[in-house]
Amino acid sequence: MVLAAVLGRIFLKTVPSFPAMRRTSANLVATRGESPKVWLVAHTDSKSQTIPMLVRIGSFVLGTGSCLALLLWLLRYRFGVMIPDALATNAVVSEIVFLTVVAVLSLLPFTLCFISDRSPGALDNASGVAAVLLAADMMAPGQSLGVLLTSGEELALAGARAFTAGRSDTAVAINCDTIDDAGQFACMRSSRLNRAASALARVAGRYVDRVRTKGIPGILTDGVAFAEAGWDVCTLSRGNLGTLARVHTASDTSGRIDGTGIALAARILAATVEELA
Repeated sequence: MVLAAVLGRIFLKTVPSFPAMRRTSANLVATRGESPKVWLVAHTDSKSQTIPMLVRIGSFVLGTGSCLALLLWLLRYRFGVMIPDALATNAVVSEIVFLTVVAVLSLLPFTLCFISDRSPGALDNASGVAAVLLAADMMAPGQSLGVLLTSGEELALAGARAFTAGRSDTAVAINCDTIDDAGQFACMRSSRLNRAASALARVAGRYVDRVRTKGIPGILTDGVAFAEAGWDVCTLSRGNLGTLARVHTASDTSGRIDGTGIALAARILAATVEELA
């Protein structure tokens, strides 16, 4: 799992500048007023994967737990902690072998996960784009605002990295990624700064009973790129286990959402921008 994390960081840093297999795309940028201090962000690209996100997240959690348990057993074996009379018993060996097998098998979904373009991308992330545009339309005409629709989010956050790379200024960014009709709203904070996340969670609390403020392991959003550039950023999302099973698959179609979640997310985004501005 540590190796996977290291390889993931290398992937994020090298893919945007990798010289081979290049493609061209563009971010869409619109501003109202001069030097807006708050930006609404959503990515326009989509992708499909052979292994659903729900399975990959479950495998990641299972593998991490198995590795931690295996490490604990190895430390016990090395230092004789807590079980000095059972260091060489068959029971201990069997448990170590079992945990090793589980940890190895948990890597299979990642090795068998291939990327294609068979997903319509209704949830991820047409829903986020629609929520951002609707929120911008709700704003008062004189409200200063920036809107950024990035491309290449599914490819190492390339669009967000390109946008922040040439800027010396920083601002507040509210990213919107995957809005389902059902499930709990989540406010995922990417930066150490918390003004954006606090405001978003506070405003969302006026519209819904509960807002989850923790991230989801293994999921990257454009907010990561903004946070690395020093922006105060958070990501609004809504969904459940069914959402995670559907995104990045051919079943992520517009016919499976009715837009009620998008409308609610747009109201939350607009009210948050007004509060931050």
